[in-house]
Amino acid sequence: MAPSSSDSPQPLMAIVAYLFAQRETILNNWRTACLEDTTLTKAFSLSREEFNNLLPLILDILEARLLGKAPQVDPALTAQAHGLHRWQKSLSLIDTMREVAHLTQILYSELRRFQSLFPQTDAQLLLNVTQQISLIMQEAMEGSVVKYDELQRLEAVQRSATLQQVVEKMTTLSQERSTMLRASAHDLQGGLGIINGAAYMLKLEGLSEDQRVQYLDMLNRNLANVEVMLTNLMDLSRLEAGEEKLQIEQIDVAPFLHDMIRGGQTLAAERKLILRAEGPASLLVETDPVKLQRIIQNLLLNALKYTSDGFISISWALENEVRWIVSVQDSGPGLPATLAGVFGDQLKPTVEATSVLSVDAAEPVSVLPTNVPIIPPIEQLSELSHKTKQGEGIGLQIVKRLCELLSANLEIESITGRGTLFRIRLPMLYNHAQAAG
Repeated sequence: MAPSSSDSPQPLMAIVAYLFAQRETILNNWRTACLEDTTLTKAFSLSREEFNNLLPLILDILEARLLGKAPQVDPALTAQAHGLHRWQKSLSLIDTMREVAHLTQILYSELRRFQSLFPQTDAQLLLNVTQQISLIMQEAMEGSVVKYDELQRLEAVQRSATLQQVVEKMTTLSQERSTMLRASAHDLQGGLGIINGAAYMLKLEGLSEDQRVQYLDMLNRNLANVEVMLTNLMDLSRLEAGEEKLQIEQIDVAPFLHDMIRGGQTLAAERKLILRAEGPASLLVETDPVKLQRIIQNLLLNALKYTSDGFISISWALENEVRWIVSVQDSGPGLPATLAGVFGDQLKPTVEATSVLSVDAAEPVSVLPTNVPIIPPIEQLSELSHKTKQGEGIGLQIVKRLCELLSANLEIESITGRGTLFRIRLPMLYNHAQAAG
């Protein structure tokens, strides 16, 4: 039953008192309205306190204005702080404005309910209160817009700076990769120069049998090296073009790796190196055996090629229930610093407190001879034939690409003059649907 006209309190104070007494209801109804709005999915993830945030202060400001008092807090700063809160909670500007619109409608509904309770309230007074509600809600929206605009500008600046860093990094990597490819081209040119020189010398008359054998050996060795370099370049091109597909099967990697190491023992014996293998007697994993073999072969051949004396070891182990590890370590000269940048930050040679290799100073290693004459003297031809590093960067690029294809992590620890460790972490199991794709 509606109160009689004689029961009606003083009009403005009555409205203020009513809105204050209904504040919990107003906030609850506001949350309900937002939860029922299917476009506001984030509302479900906020607690009641997070959802209300500074809106009770906005209602305090509204009450102060209705009573003609100065608000205790700055309306603009309060609105901006609310906008910042919503930004931090991943609400968009549209979401925030829609929330304020719902609150505005809830306040209008409460004002209409007050009018129904006290029908003799002056219409002009109700209109003034409506205008104050509209004004304070508009300021709340504008404060949020200002804060969102500020934050978006800041984010845009940060994003631009990040993109600039990415562009600079990609430019650097591109330059480093170009350098690596030029070095490989230089290797090819050097190898072909040695081949041409040896072939030319074989045509000369008066060569001793020992000289002829020496030139034939140079010719055959460098023909094989050039073939390997060309094959590696084609392999890298296929990998970068996405033409390689995985053929996943279950294998026992222990005998698989032992067989590969036995195949390298002859070359190790020729170079007077000790080649060791160590790991569990059996380790069942899912992998592409052909690609795994290419990875280990590349790393093993590099180790055998560049380690002049000492040891090479290949080890494998179960890391946990989802990954296993295979490592190739040598006591060679260390990875040349000129190759480090090609692999990005993830594969830069690292020596840290947790590294397997002990701490030491790293120095650049000379990679290529600077000049290869077409027909050098026999001593120089022989020296270049043995010294030229045959596309080491390309081989490691192939290893990196194959590891990416196998969803494996490749880690490098390297110290100049002490040796290099390549550690590969591979999945125990693969998603066959993805592997087939």
